[in-house]
Amino acid sequence: MSESYLNTSLLDELLPENWRSNQKNFKTYTHSKTVAAAARIVAKKSQMEWGRAYTYGLMHDIGKFYVPNSRAYKHPRVGYEILKDTHRDIAEICVTHSFPNIKSFDHIINYCKNDKKEASKILSILETIHLNDYMELIQLCDKVSGLDSYTSIEAKLKWYTETNQINENDIVTVLYRKKLESIKSKFDSLAGTNVYKLLGIDV
Repeated sequence: MSESYLNTSLLDELLPENWRSNQKNFKTYTHSKTVAAAARIVAKKSQMEWGRAYTYGLMHDIGKFYVPNSRAYKHPRVGYEILKDTHRDIAEICVTHSFPNIKSFDHIINYCKNDKKEASKILSILETIHLNDYMELIQLCDKVSGLDSYTSIEAKLKWYTETNQINENDIVTVLYRKKLESIKSKFDSLAGTNVYKLLGIDV
């Protein structure tokens, strides 16, 4: 990946013209920058390409700008479709960032609010992808990032399950939590320190 490719203007170039008319988009834009900042910090400590990680974090939610809030669950696939022909690696970040348990149809169908058609489309894409460190880095950074601050996996999932009225002891949620904790442990090791400490998260 060339240095010219790693630029913060890529997101702005791909945003729809009227994106500022929707308050939700401002929140997504702010969150994307927060994820990007976290990815850069963790990547630097993990001896990864921090510019690449930053760009991936910045772009992971591009699909949200193109779907209504009621269909937000479609944004991983929509982001993939937007970028697959020009930036395949970023497209794969878009479609994988919401699915740490990448091949779990139960997880995907839950995420897609029981829209089986959408879940099947996402699964068919995910089955062609091999997870790498950058994908897992963005999965982790997305889950610990709020709008402009960071929180623990446990706190984020507690907020998510309460907001969406999901049983936090549901097996799909439990496996999801375990996978995220496993990814965090991996980056704790790669970075040589606790990721929470790097990001100033109090636990």
